[in-house]
Amino acid sequence: MFRRLAALLYESVVLFGVLWVAALIYGLVVDQRSGIMDRHGLQASAFLALAAYFIGFWTIGGQTVAMRAWRLRVVNASGQPLSLWRAALRFALGWLWVLPPLAFAWALGLEHAAALLMLVAWIVLWATASRLRADRQFWHDVWAGTRLMDTPG
Repeated sequence: MFRRLAALLYESVVLFGVLWVAALIYGLVVDQRSGIMDRHGLQASAFLALAAYFIGFWTIGGQTVAMRAWRLRVVNASGQPLSLWRAALRFALGWLWVLPPLAFAWALGLEHAAALLMLVAWIVLWATASRLRADRQFWHDVWAGTRLMDTPG
């Protein structure tokens, strides 16, 4: 589990750059003057950039930049490369890592610090829930019909 969570942390650093470039391109295309202006379009473009990044890397080689660094590969349940549909399903289910606590915090009107604390607690709980399975796979992988495997180093 340590390598998976380390890869997740490394992925967040890589995604900062991916999202920065996506926001820059979007801002230039629509002549955006602030982050508030047309923020829903900006959010949609960020979501599409994330989808393209993950689904693209998972279907072509089975590894993102961070997964390659931490010697992890995503495959389907039978050990084969992911199809476009299965990669898209894994991407959608991967949002279970962050959306439930954020939606709950928003519904309760929590301040940023409390929402962040709730998010961290949820991520720890969600990661620990993999211990309920003998194969230690995360639940979004189980439901997507995918699994993470180690690659030779």
